[in-house]
Amino acid sequence: MTTLNTRTQPRPTTGRWLTLGAIAAILAAAAVLAVQWLALSIWPDAALFKPLDSYARTVLFTIIPAFGATALFAWLAGRRPAPARAFVRISAVVLLLSIIPDYILPVPDKTLLASSITAFLHVVAAAVIVGVLLAGYRRNGGQA
Repeated sequence: MTTLNTRTQPRPTTGRWLTLGAIAAILAAAAVLAVQWLALSIWPDAALFKPLDSYARTVLFTIIPAFGATALFAWLAGRRPAPARAFVRISAVVLLLSIIPDYILPVPDKTLLASSITAFLHVVAAAVIVGVLLAGYRRNGGQA
């Protein structure tokens, strides 16, 4: 008779999720700020576009989604057999939806370039946040 090893790995704790969310938020904010600074150094007129005129706003609008994504992933990890796959799919949809307002909302001084820079900042933030959360989840005992 054979026995199967059915031992499951523990999921990350609430404290680990909060730490992971903070790391994702800090790294994403740093990456987005670096890209924004570089873009505005190359195209200074893009700073006339309201979403690009404040580094503090950029940080705020990066940190909040990072913790939102962390909460979503933690919630999925407790309810789904393959939370990483569901998290990546949901993140991709949210990313695509987040880019739309950059192009369609009537904001003064909006140009195709400024909207594209803002959209690219969304992509940078999403890549860092999703990457950090997935890596941390796998490292902390989650199953991919």
